[in-house]
Amino acid sequence: MAIRPITDNDLQAIAKIYTENWRTTYLGILPDSFLKSMTYEHSKEKWLSYIHTDKQGAFVAVDENDMIIGFAAYKPYADLKKCLLLDSLHILQSLQGGGLGKKLIFTIGKYAYNNGYEKMSICIVKENDRAEGIYTHLGAKLYKDFIDYFEGTPSNSSVLLWDDLNMVISKQQI
Repeated sequence: MAIRPITDNDLQAIAKIYTENWRTTYLGILPDSFLKSMTYEHSKEKWLSYIHTDKQGAFVAVDENDMIIGFAAYKPYADLKKCLLLDSLHILQSLQGGGLGKKLIFTIGKYAYNNGYEKMSICIVKENDRAEGIYTHLGAKLYKDFIDYFEGTPSNSSVLLWDDLNMVISKQQI
């Protein structure tokens, strides 16, 4: 397994992982109409635009056959200075729970540290308990609660914050 920066050639694979993960993770949390409206093509367009926007990017995890098995995206967090937002983290469902997500979190943390950021944040939908548990286990703390909107439907959400990137990087050794 290796982690590398994303390229345009990776977009179809990450669009599929992203779409399938949303449809599964948020089933019963977000409206079915929203989840069913998600398409691979729309997701591919979203990520193409995303990675070509200044100060935004992503890393992909690939297996020994160079097949994409997960990805993590980042951009500056507008609410705090010197804070990078871990904007998206998705792993193939069949590989979830094996530590790959942690490796991608550490990769984004190291990227943030090496690029002058002092903090890292992530937004989560409140009912995504599994994700919240992973992030808090790795040292993230509640920064604030807010209402997010998905196709006009309000969702209780939270921003979690790692306020010390040294701690994130040091956990990589664990």
